[in-house]
Amino acid sequence: MRIRGQNGFRRAPAMVATAASLTAFGFGAAHAACPTVADPQGLTGAWSGQVEIEDLAAKNVKLTYTQNPLFDKDVEAGKLPRVEDRLPAEPLVLLPYESCGVYGGTLNGLARAPESGTSDILSWRQVGLVRIGDDLKTIQPNVARSWKWADDYKSITFELRKGHKWSDGQPFTADDVVFFFEDIVKNKEMFPDTTVEWGLNPTAEKVDETHVKVSFDEPFPGLLTYMATSGSYFATFAPKHHFAQYLPKYNPNADADAKAAGFENWVKAFDSYYDKWKDAETLTAHALTVPTLESHIIEVEPDTQRRVFKANPYYFKVDSQGQQLPYIDHHYERFLNLDLQLLSVMNGEADYKAQGLDLTQYPTLKDKEASGKYTVRMANGSIGPALAFNITHNDKKLRSVYSDLRFRQAISHALNRAEINDVIYFGMGKPSQALPAQISFATEADANYMIEYDVDKANALLDDMGMKRGADGMRTYPDGSPFTILWEYSTQMALPEFVKLVSDQLKAVGLKVNAKELTSAATRENAKAETSDINMEWDVPYEPTLIADVSLYTPYYSEISPLFGVKWKQWWISNGASGEEPPAWAKRMFEIAKEWKTVVPGTDRYMELGRELVKLNLENMTIIGTVGELPKPIIVSNRLHNVKQELGTAHFNFGYSYAFRADQWYIQE
Repeated sequence: MRIRGQNGFRRAPAMVATAASLTAFGFGAAHAACPTVADPQGLTGAWSGQVEIEDLAAKNVKLTYTQNPLFDKDVEAGKLPRVEDRLPAEPLVLLPYESCGVYGGTLNGLARAPESGTSDILSWRQVGLVRIGDDLKTIQPNVARSWKWADDYKSITFELRKGHKWSDGQPFTADDVVFFFEDIVKNKEMFPDTTVEWGLNPTAEKVDETHVKVSFDEPFPGLLTYMATSGSYFATFAPKHHFAQYLPKYNPNADADAKAAGFENWVKAFDSYYDKWKDAETLTAHALTVPTLESHIIEVEPDTQRRVFKANPYYFKVDSQGQQLPYIDHHYERFLNLDLQLLSVMNGEADYKAQGLDLTQYPTLKDKEASGKYTVRMANGSIGPALAFNITHNDKKLRSVYSDLRFRQAISHALNRAEINDVIYFGMGKPSQALPAQISFATEADANYMIEYDVDKANALLDDMGMKRGADGMRTYPDGSPFTILWEYSTQMALPEFVKLVSDQLKAVGLKVNAKELTSAATRENAKAETSDINMEWDVPYEPTLIADVSLYTPYYSEISPLFGVKWKQWWISNGASGEEPPAWAKRMFEIAKEWKTVVPGTDRYMELGRELVKLNLENMTIIGTVGELPKPIIVSNRLHNVKQELGTAHFNFGYSYAFRADQWYIQE
C-alpha cells in the first residue's frame, strides 16, 4: 500500500487560470492538443492521471476554462455564474485516459431496486476527500488537495480547495468536515453506538477555511485507505448550511418542525433526510434540495422505476484542456430484475455494467457483443460464493448444530469445488477456501485448508456428532428429530444453479436442504435478526479494504448483512453490559481488530496480526469458501470512451468504478 503525500502539504503558487495557450508544450493554440494518460506530452505531477495548478505553473501553462453547453442558457440568464467563478481557485486537473472528451449524452445504467445493486452507478459520480488510484494501491488527492499526518498517526490535517462550492453554489469549507464529525458522527441521540469505522473517537477541528484537523484517541494509519476504498461511499463531510436546520443545536424549533412534517421527532426526521450511504439520500423528493460535491446531482423526483441525474455545474475538476468535467450530461438509472437486466444489456440498453454480472453469463454476453454494440472486458479475479452457517442462530437446536465445528468441517469436505468450478464457472476459477483476496500474509496452504473433497470424512464427522441417517437416508438432529437446512438466498449473492448444485452435494452426505429465494432486503433483515441458517453476503476484503476495515474479517463480518455473531459484537462494544459473551476465539478476533487499527501496514506486527486472524478464521471454519481467482465480466458500450482498458478488480470494496475516473468518460456514437 502506497500512501503518498502524507508527510507535508504541497503548496500551490499564487496563480489564476486565465485565457492562454498551451505553447509550453509547443501547441499552436489553446486546446489544440490534449495531454492524456496515454500521451501526457510532458504534463506530469506527483500523482498518476491528475495534476494540480502548480504542476501547470511549472510548465508555464495556463488554461482557458470552458463549460458544458448544458449550462449556457442559465449563465446567459444570470441563473449561474460563469464557469471560472463556479470552479475552485485550484481545480483538480484530470488527464483523460485516451482523449479530451465531448460534452453531452446520457450514461445508461441498470440496478435491481432503489437500494439493491446500485453501488456500481453510485461509483460513477461519487467523490471523497481522497481516492484510490487506478493501480488500486496508491491514495491520491481528490476533494482534498493534500494531507499531513502527525508522526504518531493520531491526527491528520487535510488541505481543501480554495473556492470549492457545493452544487447549490454555497462554499464548501472546513466547517462541513467538522459538522460531519462533531454534529453527526458523534451525536449520541442519532448514533448511540459509534459506527465501526469511527470507533477511535474522532475529533474534528477547523484550522481555517481550507484546513481541518481530525484527531483520534489512538493511531489510525488505515484512515486514508478506508476513505479511498470501502469508505468511498460514505463522504466524510456534509453540507452544514443545509442539514443544520434539522438539528436542535442550530434550530431550537427542530423537534416541532419535525412533528409538523409528520415525524415522531427530529431524530426521525434527520434520519429520513441524511444517510452516510450517499445513494440513500437520493431516494425521495428531499434529494432535490440536498447539495452535493458529486459529479452529477438528482434532477427529477425519484421513483421505483428510475433515477435521473444531471451534471453538477459546480463540479471541481477540469480536463487538461480546461473543459469543466463531467463531460456526460445525464446519468439514467433503471431498476430491473436480474433476468430483465441481462436482456437489457444484450439489447444494447446499458452503457456500463459491472455489479451484478457473473462469470456464468460470460458466454451469452460474449455472443451478443456485436448486436448489443458493447465489449465484454474481464476484470481480475475475485472469489466465488462463500457460505457462513449461522453459529449464533436464534433457534437453539439449529445453533447446537451450526456452532459445532465438526459440522462446518463436514460441509467443507462435502463440497466438490472442482465440480462447482467446472459446472458454474467453466473451469476459469480455482478451488479455494474463503480468504481475503490478494493479501500479503496468506499462503497457498491457507487457500487449500480443508478444501479436499472427501465424502468419507464428511460422513465420519457428521456421524461423530450423532446426526444419524433416517429411513429416507437423510440425517437427523442428535435427538433423532428431522433436520433440514433452510437456505434462504438472494440472487444478488448466489445464482440458483449454484444453490442447486451445492444442495445436491450436501444431500450426498445426508443433509436435507430446502432452498428458498428471497429479496436482498429480506435476507439482510433475517441476517440481522439471526434467524437465517446460511448467510452469504460477505464483502470479501482485499488487502487495502482489510487495512481500511478489519471488521470485514471479524464477527459479524458485514454491517449490512451479518454472517453471525451480532450479539457477540454487542457484548464486546458494551463491555459485557448487553449481548452475549463470545467464545475465546471470537474474543481474540475482537482484540486483534482493536490493535489492527493502530498498526502501520506492512510492519512486522501488521503481518503477525494478519496471519493470526487468518488462522483463527480457518481453524474455526467461520466462512466456507468454494472457488477463488474468478475473472469478472464488465460490459462497456462501444459509444463510451475513456474507459481504462485494464480495469483491475471490479468490486464493492474498491468502490467499483471509483478508481477508474468515470467523471472523464464521454459518449460519442
